[in-house]
Amino acid sequence: MITDDFEQNIGEGDLGEWSINGDVPQDPNNPGHTVQWHIRRVSNLSRSGVHSMELFIDGKQDDGTIWLERKISVKNNAQIRVSVSFWFYSEQESFNTIAAVVAYAGIVKPKVEDDFVVVGFANEAAGWKNYAYTTDLTTDSNGEVWVAFGITVRWETYMTYYIDDVKIEIG
Repeated sequence: MITDDFEQNIGEGDLGEWSINGDVPQDPNNPGHTVQWHIRRVSNLSRSGVHSMELFIDGKQDDGTIWLERKISVKNNAQIRVSVSFWFYSEQESFNTIAAVVAYAGIVKPKVEDDFVVVGFANEAAGWKNYAYTTDLTTDSNGEVWVAFGITVRWETYMTYYIDDVKIEIG
């Protein structure tokens, strides 16, 4: 099992085994640039320890997906089950679907919103809520699996959420 609560002693801008990615639209108010977004390690809110990952996106275009991803070495040419769970923080509960909480596990790196599966919705509860995703895969000769999770915009607004206490099981 791989666990990560983002407490490791990593340097500024270094996310350890994780990297960030996104599939976001162009900003019509700033031609040639995408909408503002970031994913960064913060210490202003956490489920455990001191740190979590903050996900922010300008969702005013009613579009965009941002995520954390990492590659994991696994057995070559094998049937495996990948399970990922993480805690997700919404400041408030809302009957509106502001963002979808999404996850991915596969043998290629995720590139676009359609690569992801919706595992729930942000703002289902105020505070921390656990989300999980499990899938069966057949690995190839590279012996690599990509795991990713994040948010997909569903409402035209700025949004900020947090992720902490990640668990990945491969069997």
